[in-house]
Amino acid sequence: MDHPHIGLGVGIYTLTDAARLLGLTPRRLSRWVRGYTYWLRSGTQSRRTRKPPIVATDLPRIRGRVAFSFLELMELRVVLGFVQQGVPLQRVRGAARRVADLFDTTHPFAHRGLFTDRQQIFVDIADTEAQPGLLQVTGRRAGPQLVAGGLLEGHVEEMDFDAQTSLAVRWFPLGRGVPIVLDPRIAFGAPVLLGTRIRTDVLSAHTSGNREQSVARAFDLHLDQVRAAVAFEAHLGQAA
Repeated sequence: MDHPHIGLGVGIYTLTDAARLLGLTPRRLSRWVRGYTYWLRSGTQSRRTRKPPIVATDLPRIRGRVAFSFLELMELRVVLGFVQQGVPLQRVRGAARRVADLFDTTHPFAHRGLFTDRQQIFVDIADTEAQPGLLQVTGRRAGPQLVAGGLLEGHVEEMDFDAQTSLAVRWFPLGRGVPIVLDPRIAFGAPVLLGTRIRTDVLSAHTSGNREQSVARAFDLHLDQVRAAVAFEAHLGQAA
């Protein structure tokens, strides 16, 4: 039996895992990565229409099921941010194509310089942060545009980006104030305690039937770290 080859440092997430991490239903997430069909009615005529995926997946299927890389998970996080800001999915889908062409990348929404004014999507094309140049990648307008604040910055600040590629390399799912991080180079991208290789689900499992203080001593951690891991796993459970 052949097993799919997945390189190190890529990260692996099932549809269920990704949905829990993003706080989405698996059905909604599936529509974003697989596309969907629907019936379009015009007068007395109906025709079947298909919407393509918003985020394309590169990883081979695992036991017949779709899997996501870390970069694809980050793209989905940004798509969710756009939707939460009120940008229509059709507009998001068009922006993905244009940013992919602009930067010659298969992961357009894992890029650092993305912004929205709640209606349109913009990308930073400047060489330096001191001289920003935002290009509108939705609608019919072209060329640099002025935006009153990057309203997606709250989501982008959860991520670290590679200095050379400007693509996401780490994600703090509850913000930088909580010591939980996803890094595709550590534990295949599973949530771990910042500065360690200890998975949050492992710590949470050890607290079942054991005092948190005992778990902290066993793993040579501070009590606050154990409690952060337990709280994070409980948060994921609520999102499931």
